[in-house]
Amino acid sequence: MSAKEQLSLDEFVIAQKKKAATETIATTVAGPEMQLPREAALKAKTVAQEARKALRRTKRERLKGESFFVNVCLDRRTKRRLKLASFNSETSMQSIMEVAIVKYLDEIGA
Repeated sequence: MSAKEQLSLDEFVIAQKKKAATETIATTVAGPEMQLPREAALKAKTVAQEARKALRRTKRERLKGESFFVNVCLDRRTKRRLKLASFNSETSMQSIMEVAIVKYLDEIGA
């Protein structure tokens, strides 16, 4: 492009903002047809809120367990077996370790 050529603002396509686009759709369509999308949007919002609450609860529970954290050094083979066992049984490695520790302590009478 040479120095003589200049671009004007009219040559660029400018997209509308999302909020403005939804407002124009809402104003053009009226009546009972709009009830279904509103209900669906409300339901989606409720589901999203419930998901956030469940995630928050899960994080809180995990943090509760971390307050009694025990650092255990495992060799690669044992760690791999533990990881595979937790995957196959669909539980966490932490729960398997807890059960194993409790069983060991019960056996030695501690």
